[in-house]
Amino acid sequence: MRTMLFAVLLAIVAAAPAAADAPDPRTAHVRPLTRESAALLADATARCPVVQALVDDLGRTDVVVYVTDSTNGASRPLPAYLTFVSTAAGTRYLLVQVDRWHVSPWDRIAWLAHELEHAMEIARAPEVQDAESLSRFYKRVGWQHHGRCFESAQAQATGTLARSQVAGSRR
Repeated sequence: MRTMLFAVLLAIVAAAPAAADAPDPRTAHVRPLTRESAALLADATARCPVVQALVDDLGRTDVVVYVTDSTNGASRPLPAYLTFVSTAAGTRYLLVQVDRWHVSPWDRIAWLAHELEHAMEIARAPEVQDAESLSRFYKRVGWQHHGRCFESAQAQATGTLARSQVAGSRR
């Protein structure tokens, strides 16, 4: 499953048009995979300081987060989730998926913040190198729910803060 997910991710990245300029170092570690997820990321960083801070912080880590705005078609209990994709050449690759079909635009920003906080938790834990070590990590620092999903108090708090910031920006 992870091998197929990584192959699909590589195919998407390879098919994307190459930029004429060097990538923006502020977003080199958080990479949208679709036009819609690029718009989500742009809106989130403009309207939500916590998302901008997370993007900046992730830029100083060995973690690269791909962001997409749809799920893979599987029934998921949550509107957003993070998957560990791979480790290669000292870089850890994660995939964040945010459901654009069943979640309001401002809630998508909060869910993105929530998942980017999980990415930062992983970035601060060098022992997390694959899905199994990710599972062990969250059993230690968080809790398991909805089957194989994990949660942390910090990610929940970040999502709540993001909702508050977005609500303030809509006034």
